[in-house]
Amino acid sequence: MEDVKIVLASALCLLNFLAAEASASELSGPAKFCGYSPIIDLQPGEIVTPIQGGIHAGSFRWDGSFGSIVVRGLGWASRPEGRLEIEPTEEKPGRFAERNQDGKYVIAIWNGRQSAAYFESSTRFTDRQLAAIDRVRLFQEGEEPSDCDLQTKFVWSIDE
Repeated sequence: MEDVKIVLASALCLLNFLAAEASASELSGPAKFCGYSPIIDLQPGEIVTPIQGGIHAGSFRWDGSFGSIVVRGLGWASRPEGRLEIEPTEEKPGRFAERNQDGKYVIAIWNGRQSAAYFESSTRFTDRQLAAIDRVRLFQEGEEPSDCDLQTKFVWSIDE
């Protein structure tokens, strides 16, 4: 019986994930998006498409007039590797220098505690993309952001 419950719970999680992918086009601005740690005030025409989600982290694609960026947010993270260009403050996360990792360009931001986000692009980041990244704020596990119009959450449910 326990095996059946595990299989059913796994199937429900998969269905929840597929349902989120099916409605991904609904995550468009203007709206305040809170997901997997990053908080973004989406501008008109900006769209977030969920890619993968989990308990501590998740990823999504962020499209706008600046182009397309893949974002991986972590609500429970250590300090990212690399050179810190902008120190984190209470209001704004710190930003790390762009680096090339596995053929992709990556920029990390970090709140100085346990939350980070990694932005990935197939080309070097443009000034418009840097300005978009500078609009992102972070929350971490245990914190609940307020006034979120759009939000991604991990839900684990087993009915007994």
